[in-house]
Amino acid sequence: MKPQEERYFDSFREVVKAVNSTLDLQEVLDLLVKNVTQVMDLKASAIRLLDPSKRTLELVASHGLRKKYLNKGPVDADKSIADAMEGKTISVYKVIEDPRAQYPKEAQEEGIASIISVPLRIKGRVIGVMRLYTPEPREFSEEEINSAEALAEMGAIAIENARMYEKIKRDYETLMSFREAVKAVNSTLDLQAVLNVLVKNMVQALQLKASAIRLLDRKRQTLELVASHGLSEKYLNKGPVDADKSISDAMEGKTISVYKVIEDSRAQYPKEAQEEGIASIISVPLRIKGRVIGVMRLYTPEPREFSKEEINSAEVLAETGAIAIENAKMYQRITKDYEAIMRDLYR
Repeated sequence: MKPQEERYFDSFREVVKAVNSTLDLQEVLDLLVKNVTQVMDLKASAIRLLDPSKRTLELVASHGLRKKYLNKGPVDADKSIADAMEGKTISVYKVIEDPRAQYPKEAQEEGIASIISVPLRIKGRVIGVMRLYTPEPREFSEEEINSAEALAEMGAIAIENARMYEKIKRDYETLMSFREAVKAVNSTLDLQAVLNVLVKNMVQALQLKASAIRLLDRKRQTLELVASHGLSEKYLNKGPVDADKSISDAMEGKTISVYKVIEDSRAQYPKEAQEEGIASIISVPLRIKGRVIGVMRLYTPEPREFSKEEINSAEVLAETGAIAIENAKMYQRITKDYEAIMRDLYR
C-alpha cells in the first residue's frame, strides 16, 4: 500500500470510528464535517440535507466556516449543488471564475478557492450533499474524489442510522405520552378536568407549542373555547374564530393542516399567530358516534408537516377525548337530575 493510500485508509478508519461512536444525529453530522476537514487537509466542510417536505437543502453542520459566509443566502440555485443532488460529484476548481458558483465574491472574502460537492447517498437515494472547501485552487485527484465519496457514503449510512434511532425513540416517547394521556382523560368524570388534561397531554404527546379545544354550543351554533395549554391570554382573546376556514372544515369531520399560517388564506388571524410564535396549525375534529362535538387545535412554533402517524395519533387521542368529554357531560347531567329528584323528595 502506498504511503498516501495508507494515510487515507487510517484517516478513513478514524472517521468511521468517530461517526459510529454515537447515535445522536447532530453529533454524527458535527463529527463528520470536522473529521473530513482534517482527513483531506481542507479549509472547511459543510453538510446540507434534503428536506423532502419543502424540497430544499438545509444547512445542518459545518466546520471552518464563519457565520457571515454561512448566512450569505440560499444555495438551492447553485448549479454544483443541483448536479450533486443528481448523484454526481462536482469539482469547482476556481470559484471566482466558475459560472456554477452562486456566491463567488463571498467565497473569495471567506478565503475559499475550490469547492467539491459530493452527494450523500443511501440505497441509491440522495439525501443531501457534503461540500468540501480549499483555501488554494486544488485539482482533486481520482483517489481523493474516491475517498471523499466513500466518506460521504459512510456518513450517509451513519446519518440514516441516527435518523432511524431518533424516529424509534420519538415514536416510543409519543406512545408513552399517548398512553399517559388516555389514562389521564379517563381518570376523572369532571368535565373541565378532562378538557385541561387533554390539551396538556396532547402538547406533550406530539411535542407541540400549544393546543386548545372548542366545543360546539348547539343552541347558539357557535364554537366556544373551553380549554387551552401554552397560549397567552392576548392570543386567546384575539376575537371569534368561527369564520376560520380550517375550523369549519374540521367541523365537517376533516383533519385540516395549515403548514404556514402567515401564508395560508384559511387562517383568520395570521398576524396574531405570528406574534404568538405560531407557525403551523392542525385542526382535529372531536367526534362521538359519527357526530362532531367540537374541534381540537394543535399549534407548532416552526412550520411542520405532520406525518401520517402523527395525524393518526392526534385523531385517536381526539376520539378518546371526545368519549371522555361525552361521559363527563353525561355524568354531570345524571348528577344534576339526581340532585333535582332528591330536592323534590325532600320538599
